[in-house]
Amino acid sequence: MKNPIGGMKKELEEMKASMDAMKSDVQHTVDEVKGTVAKMKETGALLKDFGKPDKTDGDIVREKNAFYFCMEEAGQIGEISYMPSDRHIWVINHTFVSPPYRNQGIAHRLLARLVETARAEGKQIIPICTFAAAEFKRDPAYADVWKQKQER
Repeated sequence: MKNPIGGMKKELEEMKASMDAMKSDVQHTVDEVKGTVAKMKETGALLKDFGKPDKTDGDIVREKNAFYFCMEEAGQIGEISYMPSDRHIWVINHTFVSPPYRNQGIAHRLLARLVETARAEGKQIIPICTFAAAEFKRDPAYADVWKQKQER
């Protein structure tokens, strides 16, 4: 007659050895991830940007009443448009960045270029686009070109 307790002990020892091997594998993976995160912190890479295109080098081009952000490989990926209200006022009515390129500062760069151009041309700006309006409220650097409604 076989000893059932001896067989169970052997199975438990095999299971323990298997679990120890898995624990070692998991610890090795954790160490690798920690190393990768440390390298990302050193280089300034952010986990929230993982999987997004890492190049935001492009040109801002002005055409009529809009500025476009264009990349060599991707083409036009962003835009900000305005409508002249009169000779001295531009109304920002639209900002768009293609989804794979969002949260990389492209809309801010477009807005900055539009504001820079407005200053150079002596224009005031009324931001009705939600992005531009939020940025004008958030950043006092836009105060000099922001045409706000006059209280009566």
